[in-house]
Amino acid sequence: MRSSILKSLKPDIIVDMLDMAVAFENWNKVLETAGVLYQCAQSIYEERVECKEKGGYKLHIHTERPLVYYMGWSHMMRGMAYQKLGQIDKARACIQQYATLGCMEGMDEAELQVVQEFKRKAEIHRYALEIEAGQVKLLEGYVNLLLEYPEERLDHRGRGAAWVAD
Repeated sequence: MRSSILKSLKPDIIVDMLDMAVAFENWNKVLETAGVLYQCAQSIYEERVECKEKGGYKLHIHTERPLVYYMGWSHMMRGMAYQKLGQIDKARACIQQYATLGCMEGMDEAELQVVQEFKRKAEIHRYALEIEAGQVKLLEGYVNLLLEYPEERLDHRGRGAAWVAD
């Protein structure tokens, strides 16, 4: 997508669009929209880095959440869609991507907290994915992790801890 178009998009609106695609279980639309969200966030990030390198202040585009959230959310939603489509290897790759978000430079404390949250979500989702793929020996570890982080339990749309088959 052209960078001029990406600059006009608002990440929070794209997140709302993703939520709608998930609610309608339109997994191909989830993949497409998650890709747009990632490109938008990446474009904002690159512009911030470029501005900083030129000696300017950090470019500020108002978002409801730290920029790293949108990158992590896009990977997480792609992973969920791939799992729903039966593409388990691609789902695993997406989980790995949001497990390792810490590569952005110049993150503040709020952004580092988001990175840790996605790392935890990735661990929980990895368990769920592997259990669904037949690795039942992981069930005890998964249950223990959910007991430790009860807020990560899932709802019927795949939010929370894991994406289980309907």
